[in-house]
Amino acid sequence: MNDPVSLCASAVAGWHSSWLTALGVLWERNNDTWRALERPPLIYFAGGPLQPDVPAEALASVSGSICDPWQTLQLEAHGMRVWRTEPWFYRPPGPVSVERVPELEIVTVSTPAEVVDFEAVSVRGFGSEDDSIEAGTYHPATILADDAMKMFLGRVGGRTVGAAMGYRMDDVVGVFGVAVVASARRRGYGTALTSAALLVDTGLPAILAPSPQGENVYRRLGFEAVGELSIWTSARPGP
Repeated sequence: MNDPVSLCASAVAGWHSSWLTALGVLWERNNDTWRALERPPLIYFAGGPLQPDVPAEALASVSGSICDPWQTLQLEAHGMRVWRTEPWFYRPPGPVSVERVPELEIVTVSTPAEVVDFEAVSVRGFGSEDDSIEAGTYHPATILADDAMKMFLGRVGGRTVGAAMGYRMDDVVGVFGVAVVASARRRGYGTALTSAALLVDTGLPAILAPSPQGENVYRRLGFEAVGELSIWTSARPGP
């Protein structure tokens, strides 16, 4: 699998499927598609194609949002609409040079308590101050059973300020969930956490779908745009 967008599609399917398993949500995958068999929590996709020529009918019955990696699905006739688009970024294998941030401690998540901490800082980093979210709603500690999921916390003076994930597939690392709380941004923490999530020691390329605010950071780390995805939804935006 050499096509960068195919690598993106595979990594997204792998990462989402791992979290669905941890959450107890059933899913299935074949050569053409992956799909949840019940509606997943708001932040997760419910399915997507793994090939560019998959017909829309193969995913039309999915309950939740759909990741369209090649923008080839035509789901309007099935009551869906494109909520938004995001670029695909790809980084070839190789070392990364990042200036060390002396005050930042990067911790590899390995305990249930650290997963709780990871979820809390992720929620805050992505802009929510909702303290009513029950621990494990999005990121349950059962994820620790998947050795392919590597999660990182960034701490300064004992306070957790950021998080990131690297999901290792056979031929690519997917970088997901890079987040830094608002009060700790523009200090190099996000860059340092991303560099950890690249898992460069694997010798694998990496992919991600950046926010507009993060694009320049990822370009400095060696990523380049290789395509664009669409997110289809029939419900309130989310994936």
